[in-house]
Amino acid sequence: MRRKRLQHGADVLCQMFCGWRLINSYRDLEELGSGTLIIDALSGHSKFNGRLIENLSIAGELQAWLREDLAAHSISLADIKRAQLVAVLAMSDVGPDGRKTADHHMDGKGRPINKGPFNRLRIECKGEIETDEKTYSATYSDLEEWPRGWPD
Repeated sequence: MRRKRLQHGADVLCQMFCGWRLINSYRDLEELGSGTLIIDALSGHSKFNGRLIENLSIAGELQAWLREDLAAHSISLADIKRAQLVAVLAMSDVGPDGRKTADHHMDGKGRPINKGPFNRLRIECKGEIETDEKTYSATYSDLEEWPRGWPD
């Protein structure tokens, strides 16, 4: 078993969740609010606060990446007992003047969005990949902010 590769996989689960691909799940996360999100990266299924929810776009992204990476490095899915991401989400409102990130957002007509309420999402992630021999884990924290209801 390629131990370094599996540790890399645990790292990437966290970094991908907190990366640009999360944009496609902003609306779903806005609707869910604060709580604990668990994504099974082997199946793509998600639970929020212990309840099964519709699959999130980011869950499919994590699943696809993991399967492709394992295949590219000749690691059998059968060797992986569990691969999951746990994200503790803390959602709050913030005005445009109170933002901490420098991200820019455009409306459907390509104009910058500078007004209205913004969502602030603090994320504490833990990624884990488990085999019969060991559990590889990683943690990552992030802060995301975006206009309410974006992208439209």
